Amino acid sequence: MLTAVKFRLYPFPDQARELDRQLSELNSLWNHALEERCAAWKKERRSLTFVQQCQELTRWRNFDREGLGRVNAQVAQECLARLNDAFQHFFRRVKSGEAPGFPRFNRETTSLTYPQAYDSVRLVPGRNGTRRLSLSRVGDLPIEVHRELPAGRTKTCTVEREGDRWYAVLIVEMADPVPPPDLPPRHPLGVDLGLSRLATLSTGEAVEAPRFLRRSEVQLKRQQRRLSRKRRGSHNWRKQKARVQRCHARVRDQRRDLAHQLTSTWAREHDLIAFEDLDVRSHLMGPFSKSTADAGWGMLRRFAEYKEARRSGRYVEVPSKGTTQSCSACARPHDPPLTLRDRTYECPCGLRLDRDVNAARNVLARALAIVGGDTPEVTPVEIGPPVARKGRRVRSMKQEPPSAVGAST
Repeated sequence: MLTAVKFRLYPFPDQARELDRQLSELNSLWNHALEERCAAWKKERRSLTFVQQCQELTRWRNFDREGLGRVNAQVAQECLARLNDAFQHFFRRVKSGEAPGFPRFNRETTSLTYPQAYDSVRLVPGRNGTRRLSLSRVGDLPIEVHRELPAGRTKTCTVEREGDRWYAVLIVEMADPVPPPDLPPRHPLGVDLGLSRLATLSTGEAVEAPRFLRRSEVQLKRQQRRLSRKRRGSHNWRKQKARVQRCHARVRDQRRDLAHQLTSTWAREHDLIAFEDLDVRSHLMGPFSKSTADAGWGMLRRFAEYKEARRSGRYVEVPSKGTTQSCSACARPHDPPLTLRDRTYECPCGLRLDRDVNAARNVLARALAIVGGDTPEVTPVEIGPPVARKGRRVRSMKQEPPSAVGAST
């Protein structure tokens, strides 16, 4: 099993300049190799392979010793390998009839990868008990190791630049976790994703959508307006561009932090997590595209999947069709169909429930039908959630006695 660990880097000014220079060299290498492949096909109808370009790479490095020659040879080969993968995916999409997506020329490159990190990358002690990351052809970079590396072999190391911040992503090969037992799940959970509520759980809890991007729009627009008034490429333009990137990074960090908190809690308390197989890409092309991107549905599902696998749990995605329109107690479709204005699900069987909780329980029932297990018992008569308290992200959907609802049970 491969796992990724991300650490913050604090390179010295000369190290940051060297990393920027190497990223520029790799960007030129990518564009030159892509141009060489295109020219070989146009002029000679000949396809260059990865091995042929690696042989040419040796000549390029010997010719430009102060440029590409100062980049680690394996890092340069990994750049050519990514270009070769891009062409392989292009040919695969052409054969399958999908949108081809021909490889593009890069304006800039923001990451470099050491494919054999166990040879060229290692953590070394620094001053005053600190740690440093030793990179071949760069030096020892100060690194903030906020947690110990998992037990295993470090496969690759990727150095990324996000705005004016640097990160190191280490891929560690660990022992495969114990597979989930062949028993019905004891604490399953169904999750219904939405926009007004980020997630509604089958247990009756709801996570309010934080809308991090919406909250930062005023500041982001102000910084982008200032950037548009700077002369492109000037020193002030680069400084203002870094401010805009910091605004985007803050929103991204907030969204990722919330996703980690939620999925860690779910994986720790439940041995099965079920989601709908929503097509996020189609939602990003709809009228609520900005709110969908701000919600981060795909991030929640990815995090929940790998965290459940680490804990020997199950992760299931079920068809989303009909989860909102069907009764979670008797499986009867609602007549007439619910609209977006209808927030309560009422069924002739006596169920009166918040529509999102009803959908989450339908998701859970479909997941249990796949893996095998009994659907948890639910109260047949319930009402919607109470008003959320200010500043609370998670709220409990309380139940009231049947007499308070007036249902015929």
